[in-house]
Parts: sequence; C-alpha cells; structure tokens
Amino acid sequence: MGIKGKYFLILAVFLTTTNNLLGQIPVVEAPKPPTMFTVPIYNNPTPQARQSNPFPNVPNSNNHNPLEMYERDKHELQRRNAELYKISHENDNSNSNNIIQYDLPSQLGRRGTEYYQEALDKLSKMLRGETPLNLKNAVFTVENAYFENHLNYSNYNKAIKYLAETAKLQTMQDGRNWNNPITKNVMLFRAMADTLEIKVRQKERTSVVSYPMQYDFEDFRGEEDWSKMFVSKLLFANKGQCHSLPLLYLILCEETGAKANLAYSPSHSYIKFKDNSGNWYNLELTNGRIVTDAFVVGSGYITAEAIKNKLYMEPQTKRQVIAQCISDLAMGYRHKYGYDSFIKQCVDSVLKYDPNNLGSWMIKSNYETQRLEYVVNQVGRPHPDILKERYPKIFELFENRNAIYRKIDASGYREMPKEAYEAWLNSVNEEKERREHDEKYNKVLRLVR
Repeated sequence: MGIKGKYFLILAVFLTTTNNLLGQIPVVEAPKPPTMFTVPIYNNPTPQARQSNPFPNVPNSNNHNPLEMYERDKHELQRRNAELYKISHENDNSNSNNIIQYDLPSQLGRRGTEYYQEALDKLSKMLRGETPLNLKNAVFTVENAYFENHLNYSNYNKAIKYLAETAKLQTMQDGRNWNNPITKNVMLFRAMADTLEIKVRQKERTSVVSYPMQYDFEDFRGEEDWSKMFVSKLLFANKGQCHSLPLLYLILCEETGAKANLAYSPSHSYIKFKDNSGNWYNLELTNGRIVTDAFVVGSGYITAEAIKNKLYMEPQTKRQVIAQCISDLAMGYRHKYGYDSFIKQCVDSVLKYDPNNLGSWMIKSNYETQRLEYVVNQVGRPHPDILKERYPKIFELFENRNAIYRKIDASGYREMPKEAYEAWLNSVNEEKERREHDEKYNKVLRLVR
C-alpha cells in the first residue's frame, strides 16, 4: 500500500473512532470554582470569529469569579492577621516571645485546599519515581486543583489527541514520513502555528480546517485571572501565552514520541529541539516563528551570570518541567488562598529536584517576605538592631529572607518590566527577524522527509 493509501486508511479510522471531530475541536470544559457552567461543543471558528467571541455561550454571572473569591479570601486573611496582631500588642509589656506566631496562618482545611494537597502528592510521586513522568497528567493535575476537581479529563485528552492526529494526517497528506523525529517536531509546530486544511473526501472536496493558535495579550501574566495561564484554557479558546503554548507543544511531543525541551528567557519560555546533526532550533510559539539565539538574548535582560548559572536558554529535562508544575501549583494556591506553609512545601519540593529553578526561588523569597512582615508586625516593627537584641528568632527570619534576595541577585536575574517584555516579543515581526525565520524554517523543512 502506498503513502496515499495509508493516509486515507488512517483518516478513515480517525474519523470513525473519534466522536464529533469532523470540523470541530473537542471542548475542554472551563468551570468556575466551585461549580461548572456547561459549554456546548466549541466549533473551530475563523480567527475573526474567535477574536470577537472566544467564549461562546458562557454565562455572565460573576458569583464564582476566581478574582472575587481571591479578594474575599485575602480580606479574610487580613482580618485574621489583625486579630493576632491585636493579641500580641495586648501582651507586649510582658516581653514574652511565647505569644509570637512565627508561621503565617494556615489556610489548609478551607474548602478546596484538599485538592491542592492531593495534587502535590501526585506530582511528588512522579518526581520520586513511584509513578511514570507524564506531563499531560501533571499539567491537568495542577489545573484541576484550581478548579476543585471539576475539569473534564476526557475532553482535555480528546483535544490533545485531536491536535496530534491533525499533525499526523497533514504529514500523510503531504506524502512525508511521520516516523521521522524531525518531521514530528515540524508538523506539531505547524499544527499549532499554521492554518492546515486536511482533505476528507476527494470527490466532494470536503476538508477539515485547523486554524493557528493565537497569542492572548489580555492579562497574559494571569494577574487578574490565573486560569488564563492554563493549557485547558488554551485548548478551549485557541488562545494562550508563553506559559501554556510551550507546555501544550511538549504534551503533543509526549503524545507522539517526539523529542523537544522547554527553555527559559526573562519572563518567558519557549521550545528547543535539535536535528540529527545536533543543531538546535528555537520555536517561538507565541508568534509561530523559528528564532535565533540572538533574538532570545536581544531582550537585553539576559546577563552572563544568568547563562553561566543556567537560568536561561538551557534545555530543561522532563523531570525539571514536571517539578516546575509544582511551582505552578503553588502560584494557583497563592491566587486563591494567599501565602502559607503549603507554598513553602511546594517550592522546597521543586528546589529539591531543580536547585536552579528561578521561579521557585522567587516564590520562596515572597513567602519569606510575607512571613517576616507578619511576624514583625506582632512586635511593633522595631529596627533590625532591636530585633537582633530582643527577638533573635525574628532576626534570623530577617537574615534568611535577605540571604534569598542575595542568592537571586547573584544568579544574574534582572527584572524585566512588562512594557519591555511586550516590546521584545513584538520585535519578532521586524523584517530582520522575519528573514531569519524564513531561512531557518526552510532549512528545517529540508530535513522533513
């Protein structure tokens, strides 16, 4: 049987074994804690339709808006802290350290936190080797904890398989060899970055069109709604950013047996893969380009120390990426419940497996800052010299917090302002970068057989 015959055989099996996929992408339900709203099958619309209405038939009710829940929870935490502060001042004349609360009030036990503890246990088992390393499951576990176990794994899985099959069918249609590893890398990239038209019935000229995923410039850091960072949101709306897009690509690689690595640059992540000759290629999924190392460094915020310490541009192992999922879990918890010992438990777990994980060191520094702030408020915020003399245990917290700050500074990290990040990301559309993309893209296409 020739390649064309194999293509139509695979296509026939794909269409008969996958429900409701012809012309449609399986929806990943996007619930709002603590309940889900029902969203019908999300048709694969044109880019114009997606831009005007990316979330069709979504109720407008904000009764369970995650931001409102977070703000309510934050006010509750502030109220509890104020009560403890008042108690400490009522007893301040005794000069007794016994009344000082040295740990932030725990939120564990509140509704929804049990899902976070379960998620941490699952991810930790992967890292310990008790269960297989599986990025698709790890990402789902993190996002499902945020949605309090209301995320639909079946639809999430179907959407991923649909994209993988789209790449495979396009490869067969083009008469190329899907079993070539470089072919998989390129075609998975195309499935996310290009418009693909897969012919279904030649006589009737029926086809399925897959549109490229777009960059979501609205709240791209998840400052107002943390779920904007999720792969499930990307699969649902076909729009994401530099967190969700590379993760989805890696999941597709895992699904198809392709090889690729995550890499970081300031406030950013992207994909690296290498050809059979050992040459590396950088996939910038936020705008569908193959970029050079010079472009990555061109942000202006990558120092020599950061490269030496392997903070940036370093291919991450699968274990490191799953460890980073625990850092993502901590961030979701913080958005819902604030800082407490669970945050520390998460970042300590990450740093055990990836001591250079910059994101976890930064979360740890924020946690220790919040903790120090909470403790010194109980004793009237005295000068550090007085802390050292009268409250040596608090002074030790102060010193430990500052040591983390110094470690981050020594790593070569430099904060990249939001405006600088947007300007750097948009610079990929300049003529020079477009020419370099075309050159590298044509080069890698010659490797596709």
